[in-house]
Amino acid sequence: MGGGNPFAVLRPAPGVSLTNERYLKPGPWVYKAHDYWTVGVHCLGRIGRRMMRLSKSALFALFAPALAAAQKPYTLAKPDAEYAEPFSQVAGLRELGNGRVLVTDAREKAITLLDFEDGAVMVGREGGGPGEYAIPTRIVALPGDTSAIYDAGNGRYLIVGPDGNPANDFRLDAAGGGGQLGLIVRTSPRGVDAHGNIYVQGSPFHLDAHSFLTPSDSAPVIRFERATLRADTVAFTRLAKGNGSVTGRAGGGVELRNGLANPLVPGDDWVVLPDGRVVVIRADDYHADVYLSPTASRSGPRIAYEKIRVDGAVKKMVEEQRVQLRRNAPNRVPGRGGAPPRGLPPPTRPLFTDWPDFMPPFLAQAAVARPNGQIWVLRTQKPGNDAPLYDVLDDNGRLIGRVMLPHETRLVGFGQGTVYLVRIDDDDLEHLQRYRLPFDAVLKG
Repeated sequence: MGGGNPFAVLRPAPGVSLTNERYLKPGPWVYKAHDYWTVGVHCLGRIGRRMMRLSKSALFALFAPALAAAQKPYTLAKPDAEYAEPFSQVAGLRELGNGRVLVTDAREKAITLLDFEDGAVMVGREGGGPGEYAIPTRIVALPGDTSAIYDAGNGRYLIVGPDGNPANDFRLDAAGGGGQLGLIVRTSPRGVDAHGNIYVQGSPFHLDAHSFLTPSDSAPVIRFERATLRADTVAFTRLAKGNGSVTGRAGGGVELRNGLANPLVPGDDWVVLPDGRVVVIRADDYHADVYLSPTASRSGPRIAYEKIRVDGAVKKMVEEQRVQLRRNAPNRVPGRGGAPPRGLPPPTRPLFTDWPDFMPPFLAQAAVARPNGQIWVLRTQKPGNDAPLYDVLDDNGRLIGRVMLPHETRLVGFGQGTVYLVRIDDDDLEHLQRYRLPFDAVLKG
């Protein structure tokens, strides 16, 4: 998988149209790799008589994942500060060295540089010209408090200096040889390392033996090195079964559709650590593979988790919460618990049919990397559990604690010893909160 040109299949042919039905977002089509694959079950199995010969340390190592999973989680109880003005949909956040916070609001199409005590200033303006943006989303942290904000509307990155002033913009394929990076130019960034290299997930389609486009069962994790203007495949992540399709169109050409699978069909997730390691969280048996290169990785231990059967209550929760996604406001993601959206019409797409027997341990883009190398994984929960629960892994994939967020909140970013949430009110407005959480905090209740 590691050989050849990883971008050879990323260029859409003439007549190809691109849609992403999973998120049903209006406006420009932006590929986001929210995909899944088959679920597996981890169990300790039968221990037998040999258990009696195990030392205490061996017994602890054997049961450590189960013990950690059973521990009471650390609870984020009271925010250190809450910003006075609400947002509509926080899509990106970065804490700067001076404590100020850069925030993007995708629904309001705005970028704000704020101080919790001294107020805020607007950054740039909406548009398609130099220093302007259409739909600001994720923020890529470049060295020296410079930021690159991905503009999903214009398919490019806007550079914002430490003072909040917009500078130049760039596309990932600008120096890649006439569009060498193909669809990456329309792909939201998924991570960044300390050198400012940007990481994205590659195409969910490939060319088969007959040179026809077909859905893939895995996708490359691609690193774009800004210093050398080079792109490399650094890892692979497995995708959902049945998540993509390729169909012909009347008059010629093909239509590529992504995001078709039930959101409970399991799939991998991944994050980038500051030192450039890519950590892929596997959904089949819930463990982490830490990649130093495409061919050099090590696996962390399996992580015990409660298997939640997909019953009528779970199906109802997923179908109700899917309505929220139709309004391009993913405050709550199907399968993660939380109250159903208020006052919205039913979805027009047919009900899901590809239900797995059990919920996976996590859903798409559940993992977030903290600046100290911790990996927070948002867990699936039973219907009615609307307090988000995170497993916390170290940089080797070992479970070291759990954190529970307050009800009706979601995680939007980390800082130096800080955690940023948004509190969602009855009108679905988002109130930015800052919590203090030292890097050395013991994340157990």
